[in-house]
Amino acid sequence: MNKTFLTIYGTIEPWEFVHWQNEFNKLCPEITINYHREYVYGTPPPMAKKIKHELDSKGKSADLILSAISPHLQMKNLFYPYKSPERTNIHSDFKDEHGCWTSVVLLPTIQVYNADLLLNDNLPHTLDDLANVEFSSKLSIHDITLGTFGSNWLSSIRFASGIEKWKTFSTTLAKQKISMHPLFINILNSVISGESTIGLTVMLYEYLRTKENNSHVKRLILDDLPVMVSGTAISILKSSENIDASKLFIDFLLSKHGQNIIGSTYLRIPADLDSDAKFSLKNLLPDENILMFPTDAVVESTSRDRKFYIDLLTMYS
Repeated sequence: MNKTFLTIYGTIEPWEFVHWQNEFNKLCPEITINYHREYVYGTPPPMAKKIKHELDSKGKSADLILSAISPHLQMKNLFYPYKSPERTNIHSDFKDEHGCWTSVVLLPTIQVYNADLLLNDNLPHTLDDLANVEFSSKLSIHDITLGTFGSNWLSSIRFASGIEKWKTFSTTLAKQKISMHPLFINILNSVISGESTIGLTVMLYEYLRTKENNSHVKRLILDDLPVMVSGTAISILKSSENIDASKLFIDFLLSKHGQNIIGSTYLRIPADLDSDAKFSLKNLLPDENILMFPTDAVVESTSRDRKFYIDLLTMYS
């Protein structure tokens, strides 16, 4: 049996990915996967710079990439379009129309607070409430100057709540001297430690993983902010020399079986909204108001919005 070797760059932790890989190899034992965990946030994403450097120097790079949609879309000119027959399992909000990328994992973003520092009577209920003086220097967010996840999250409020609400809230964040972090776990840790009172962009799965040992950190629900959900998407690189094997791996991840395997991984949420897996979105967040992000409009405005945020932060620094 001839062996095929696939190289995948991704943001999924290796201890999670190996479970998916092992299940795939039960079906396709002839395909060996070399998985590399890569840092992705930045503009342009470090992963994109690495791929371009490898293509320039060696003429080849990874076969597939797995990353959050925000940085992923900054690399879309590198992708080979493939409309997997299993793609019908994924809602149109979580894939593009051409087959260049498809979400395999969902990333709901929630807000949390430190209950030792913020009592129930003082909880904010709207975005406007976050302008209260008690939250000055006490709000943490994913870095909105990177032009990736945090920036796209904030820009999505413009489309969810209108341009005036977005401008007002963006100005509030700058005036409140927000604490910005390039890694999501640092936002949560900031709230756990009490350095911040509120974390605005916390990954649901990271919150749930730490909840048992940090009962003083609770979810904050704002009346005018839906649960914003992004995803981790998979794409084939145009430069791949193993297109057919890459397609097989995508077919597996997007299949009902593959999505259930993902949803059986501790607190990983499959992109299939109808999945009955333990950690499906409908099991973890039933009856919630969900907004997918980033949309194409948000991505197209990334550079302009990023400059707007940087200028605001500078103005109120």
